[in-house]
Amino acid sequence: MNPSDLRENQQIRTEFGFLLLDKPVGMTSSDLVLKAKKALGLKKVGHTGTLDKAASGLMVLPVGTSTSFSQVFLGKDKEYEAEVQFGFSTDSGDREGLVVEDWETSKVQNWYQESLPKLEEVLSKVSSWEEQIAPEVSALKVQGQRRAKLFREGISVPPSIRKIKIFEFEAGEFCPEGFKLRTRVSGGTYIRKLVMDIGAEVGIPMCLKSLNRTKVGKLKLEQADTYEALLLGKAIIHPPEEILDIPSVEIPSTEVKDVFHGKKIKLDWVPAQEFLLTSPEGEILAYCRRDGLPGSLSYKYLKVFSKI
Repeated sequence: MNPSDLRENQQIRTEFGFLLLDKPVGMTSSDLVLKAKKALGLKKVGHTGTLDKAASGLMVLPVGTSTSFSQVFLGKDKEYEAEVQFGFSTDSGDREGLVVEDWETSKVQNWYQESLPKLEEVLSKVSSWEEQIAPEVSALKVQGQRRAKLFREGISVPPSIRKIKIFEFEAGEFCPEGFKLRTRVSGGTYIRKLVMDIGAEVGIPMCLKSLNRTKVGKLKLEQADTYEALLLGKAIIHPPEEILDIPSVEIPSTEVKDVFHGKKIKLDWVPAQEFLLTSPEGEILAYCRRDGLPGSLSYKYLKVFSKI
């Protein structure tokens, strides 16, 4: 069987589900989506939140009708491992940005000898930070335009202040060149901005030398296919029930057709604000959201998967 036949057969077998991929450094999230479409012969592939071009690590790409679940992953906790460089900074906080400061080696070493205790004190408090001003160089939009574009054109816009949670923060392996960190944070937290803010607190420019996303919710980087496997057409499309962490309600087989026709099924219970309706065989029939207060049995369909 030639590669094109293999891809065609795979598309027929796997028209929905999720790709777990290890994004390489130097590629945008959109680039990875396009590569996945081409390599696997898929018509519809989305993503569940961007990963910076300078970063690597786990990306969750929904395929086909599973793109309806993209928003589910945006609020999931994310875990990262990073290397931080002392004495160097860019406007973006990573290696992709324009250089702002670049200290001489002797100046960095003097700072390190004098200020390491202060750095350790600041790092011990990072896990208590609850707000973050989003970096000016970001994909966030202001009146339809990216903040990065406006910033580099010298256009001033109000800061974007975001609530964050830092569930875990560990730093170590200190040396005059920098240190390593591991952190688990709420969705939407910018690690490069954490590093920029730490540098501002201790009086030295800092920059991410590397950033690797190791977890998205319960999903781990170890589960992901490599970029090379994707290019060979060997990446696995995981079924939704294997990836999604959404409670479900099983309905009788006699009512499955009613769901496909958009008819509401009378439920004896609703397990959560958002939930799935499944058949006795375990296939996902609909993605639902409760209408009304907790305890209400009223709900609406967010998506009916009539082709599944």
